[in-house]
Amino acid sequence: MPRDYGDIVRGLGFVSMYSAWVEEVVDDLLRFMAQVEAFDEGRQRWPISRKLNHAANVVRRLNSRELDGLPEALEAGVALFDRRNEVVHGRIYAGHDAVDYLQAGRPNLPTRPITSKELYQLANDFRGYRGHLIGPQLFRLPRAVHGYLNGAS
Repeated sequence: MPRDYGDIVRGLGFVSMYSAWVEEVVDDLLRFMAQVEAFDEGRQRWPISRKLNHAANVVRRLNSRELDGLPEALEAGVALFDRRNEVVHGRIYAGHDAVDYLQAGRPNLPTRPITSKELYQLANDFRGYRGHLIGPQLFRLPRAVHGYLNGAS
């Protein structure tokens, strides 16, 4: 767990790294389920929010009690990535009042203060979220896919 030393740029780096690792895990989940639903080159290029929702739908198709809660966990990731997008695609400026500000990358969103604490919390949220997605990969997801393919759902 990264420690917050008050460095906004470093916090933003942790957000970028940890969110990229989550994207990798989502891709891995979709590869595990490729026998059920193809994970072709086109789908590999989808935005992460679309991949998360798609993965949730494929997990639901598996109809496995062992994976209860996984579709909802995948869908919850969309909000996490929305928070990531706000800070990664926004611009951070140091104000003259010793406050740092985030200017949104989207029009009509207000400029707001941002702190290293917010960025480190987001990075740690991604770190924890990744753990929820890694767990099913070892045993539960392969069993669910096997059961689905063999008609034992």
